[in-house]
Amino acid sequence: MPELPEVETVARTLRPQVQDRYIGKTEILFARTLQAGHDLLPLLTGAKIVNARRRAKVLLLDVLTAAASRDVNSEPLILAFHLKMTGQLFVHGLEVEPNKHTKIVFGLHSEQEQALQAGGVKLAAQTNTGSMDNQPQARLFFDDMRTFGYCRIMRPKDLQDWAFWNKLGLEPLEHSANELAERFAAKKGRIKNVLLDQEVVCGIGNIYADEALFRAGIRPDVKTDALAPSRLLKLGTEVQAVLQESIAACGSSIRDYRDANGNVGAFQNTFKAYGRGGEPCTLCGTIMTACRVAGRGTCYCGKCQK
Repeated sequence: MPELPEVETVARTLRPQVQDRYIGKTEILFARTLQAGHDLLPLLTGAKIVNARRRAKVLLLDVLTAAASRDVNSEPLILAFHLKMTGQLFVHGLEVEPNKHTKIVFGLHSEQEQALQAGGVKLAAQTNTGSMDNQPQARLFFDDMRTFGYCRIMRPKDLQDWAFWNKLGLEPLEHSANELAERFAAKKGRIKNVLLDQEVVCGIGNIYADEALFRAGIRPDVKTDALAPSRLLKLGTEVQAVLQESIAACGSSIRDYRDANGNVGAFQNTFKAYGRGGEPCTLCGTIMTACRVAGRGTCYCGKCQK
């Protein structure tokens, strides 16, 4: 599953492709993918995309709606995409057709096209046809081979009422290492379990938990109450460092992950722990241990990590 660096990279690479464009026809090709907001679908027609951003492992598109006029009665909507295991977002020209893995298609119009339509061509929101009358400039595809990903269309109040949203913990790159350490210390259990708990600190998955623990010299199965404050602070620092370095490398491509330009990440080329069970430790040469912690495959060095 894409973790914080991968979703952040998708948001950053998608933003320049969709920002300030207007949504035209929206096609739901796989009903289950639209998890919420069916009643808000008509409001997307003619809506302007103003930003692409991330919270935890969720990618968010902020849009401004305008039913009959772009200048009055605008209200914000949020398109929330959880990529899960294989979700991908790509902008394509009209020559590219949806494939068997495409679940949702959003038509994208430029500001010039939107102005022409607003001046002389009826919008779907006025005619209740569900689509704009002319062809879009491009289309945004939400592809998902495994079909676990989803999209939710929400008003701001819907977002605040979303139980999943309300349970999310600290954003690890928006708080200090001290604050992260305090959150780790307040949660009892094995430290890897704590790192993976999205209600403690959000966005960290199996990859970056293993990598941060290796850098901090901490075994993944050590209980939090056995770790001194200085070691938890070190872990908080390394969590931030590994996430920032992965973002700079456009994330980690293990299987299906691609950014919004279709490019693979490169951080997997520098892994020190994740997936390296049975291989020599890059620091001391000891054979890395492979086991399961928190129900996840876990790798660590029995000499370097205590």
